[in-house]
Amino acid sequence: MKDSETFKLPNRRWLILWAIIYVSFLIIDIIDPTSPIASLIKYIGIFLILIYAQRKFRTDHLLILALLFTLLADTILIWTHQFILGIFVFCFAHFFHIARFTKTAPKFLVPFYLIITSIFCFAIILGLPPIYSIAFVYALSLAANVLLSSRWHKSEPKNPAGLYAALGFLLFFFCDLFVGIQYLASQHIAPTALYGIATFFVWLFYYPAQILISNSSTETTTKTIAKKPNTL
Repeated sequence: MKDSETFKLPNRRWLILWAIIYVSFLIIDIIDPTSPIASLIKYIGIFLILIYAQRKFRTDHLLILALLFTLLADTILIWTHQFILGIFVFCFAHFFHIARFTKTAPKFLVPFYLIITSIFCFAIILGLPPIYSIAFVYALSLAANVLLSSRWHKSEPKNPAGLYAALGFLLFFFCDLFVGIQYLASQHIAPTALYGIATFFVWLFYYPAQILISNSSTETTTKTIAKKPNTL
């Protein structure tokens, strides 16, 4: 990994802000799962994660791009409920994470896009529901990031950023596991009673996953956390 700066923990103000956002939407979700206020708080929370990463890791452009596409995907999923388009955009968020973990040039985004489009079109030709084809690509992308982040942590066990990446994508996996249950329940493939439970657990895992991932810049060093106070 590039030795550009020593990893530093986020300061207390960010930790308190994240905790307030997290607890707030979880409480509202328990009281009223359909409340638009909870959706607004969640969206603001994801937006602030992007702002945080942009301020703290200005030179880690791939991390910022990944979080930007994450925000775009959440914009689609939260406010329009266009699930196929939202998952499609999320695939690109995962691509930029894969690119930063493997040091792959972003120019490979073009063949990545062509592969996704080809699988999508092939599924349509075969008469398969489009949601399953794009979900397949998404699942492969997520699995790659779970594996790559775990390998990074094992290769640099003293770098907290690697640990945060591994934990973040592990939580991301559990989040999407419940997304799958949520979808199956909505289609009456799984018991419909699971829908509300799954919806709650999606964000229970998703928000801390994004916080951890936002602190997983690959441009931090393997040194221990600096003792100097962090002003961000």
